[in-house]
Amino acid sequence: MNRLETEILLTFVSTLDQRIVSEDVVDSWHRILSQVSPAAARRAVEDHFALKPDTYLKVGHVLQGAKRVSERNAELSSSEARQLEEASWKSDPQPRCKEHKELITKCLTCINVFTWQVENMDKTAQDAWWANNLYIPEEEGVF
Repeated sequence: MNRLETEILLTFVSTLDQRIVSEDVVDSWHRILSQVSPAAARRAVEDHFALKPDTYLKVGHVLQGAKRVSERNAELSSSEARQLEEASWKSDPQPRCKEHKELITKCLTCINVFTWQVENMDKTAQDAWWANNLYIPEEEGVF
């Protein structure tokens, strides 16, 4: 935050708690909040007054709150990027079961049989059993 942004933030705070804002207060807060984004600081102030209305807001509250806001925003951004990436993934068509011609993840009968038959098998044996007993062969073109 630059000095003007700090002054604007403190003006906002003063409308909420009627504190007196002087040049010295702005300078002090600015030195501490100089690396904080104005949006994160504003959100931290709003969160503080919403969650702790009886606690007098100090610059440390804003600093800690802005850090939490920035971390939360980074997580959301990462999650959105991951969702966009996953949305672009291409998958092979899903195979169908031999007997019912349904998608293998939708045929409850075959899922129940599979679960009962292979509960004590390792992953490789399960895959082999599934392919031998339930998949429609690829050459039949029903994928």
